[in-house]
Amino acid sequence: MYPELMTNDKALSPLMGLLKIDQLAFLARSDEDEAAIKKQLRLTNANWVEDYVVAEGYVRGGRKAGDLRGQPSRNTAKLMFNYDMGVEIEILRYTEGHNYADEAGIKSCTLCHIGAHVNKGSSINELPPALHHFVFASPIIQEVLTKSHTNEFLLTTGRRYKYTIYDTLPLLGVFMKVIERIEA
Repeated sequence: MYPELMTNDKALSPLMGLLKIDQLAFLARSDEDEAAIKKQLRLTNANWVEDYVVAEGYVRGGRKAGDLRGQPSRNTAKLMFNYDMGVEIEILRYTEGHNYADEAGIKSCTLCHIGAHVNKGSSINELPPALHHFVFASPIIQEVLTKSHTNEFLLTTGRRYKYTIYDTLPLLGVFMKVIERIEA
């Protein structure tokens, strides 16, 4: 519905000045969870962009296990995006495979991560110093590269993503995701 937010590197959300956060993601585990999140956000009748994603990488063994090495992982997720609030709202629903949400025991219908997109041609190193302080001092809980998408825009452009999720739970009370665009 708002392709300029998906494609234009100049499009900024109102939250971009605050640690460059431009995504709020909520975890769903069922159709009922998806509906409850939409209702809670008053976006029940809004337009949502859907994407089914297969990603490969690794997931850390978990806070409980203390395994910082990570385990190879392949996971599948249903992603739903809405842009009506001026920031990307994501409903994330893992359907297969090992993932950080299961590993961390994140409850359904709650905020599972906040995210920052790294624009084409930019580097993670160009993110604001405040973001580096909170994020890069934290261990990675999941890092994956997307292998396939079903979203028409992504199929047409060939864009893929690298998702790095940092365990900022002790610092921020929520996980932090850095989203790097990989152009075809």
